Amino acid sequence: SSGLTRGGPSGVYRLSAVVRNRDAAMAVRAPALELTLSDAGGQVVARRVLELRELGAPAGPIPAGAEWALGATLRSDAGAVAGYTIELFYP
Repeated sequence: SSGLTRGGPSGVYRLSAVVRNRDAAMAVRAPALELTLSDAGGQVVARRVLELRELGAPAGPIPAGAEWALGATLRSDAGAVAGYTIELFYP
């Protein structure tokens, strides 16, 4: 799950996300997160790849059955942000 809210002055946002390892038997490598910000017309205004450690995750793999609550304050000078998408992937 995830959320993106305005965090104060213009262009400042608070990103929160929860990453879960649903495997009850095995730890998994932490993925990277691609954050894409879009305007009211759905056009991409910014895109950035974040490592989970940049969002407060502990070092190392995600333990079996674990859930990590992550968050970061971000700044975007790309104009008005109306939406976002998050994709987890392994680089």
